Amino acid sequence: MLLRQAYAAVLQMLRARLGLSQHDLAQTVTQSHVSQLEAVKTSATLEVSQELAEALHLHPVSLLVLVHAAQDQKTARETLILAMEELNAIELLDASLPTNPNDMPHPQTIAAGKKWEAVQGLKKEGHSQAEVIQILGLPKSTVGRLWHKKNL
Repeated sequence: MLLRQAYAAVLQMLRARLGLSQHDLAQTVTQSHVSQLEAVKTSATLEVSQELAEALHLHPVSLLVLVHAAQDQKTARETLILAMEELNAIELLDASLPTNPNDMPHPQTIAAGKKWEAVQGLKKEGHSQAEVIQILGLPKSTVGRLWHKKNL
């Protein structure tokens, strides 16, 4: 089952269970958008899911648990237990979580820095550029560029 189908089925089930119309859910989400979600013609963003969950008087995680449980053909309890086991395994179940992403350097920037450090380290040890090329297995142009670079 597609995630979109599960989302549509759960949204319809919740609306029916709570006696709500598509229009009743249309607080910040339009009725036509709710209709398209239930017709499996579009996908919901995290923001739309949050708004729909609020209109359904649910926590957004509860809505997504129901959707994933439907997709996996499991109960909400089974899905929650699995999620708790996974979070516990990576020691995040009871951890404080960040609210903003960190500025992280690009992996290529990190790799370039390591190459520069290696070249500069061998240079300080008294190795020639030719020896550094052999030791590190880097192209001559890379070693030449990093050899003369003061810092990264």
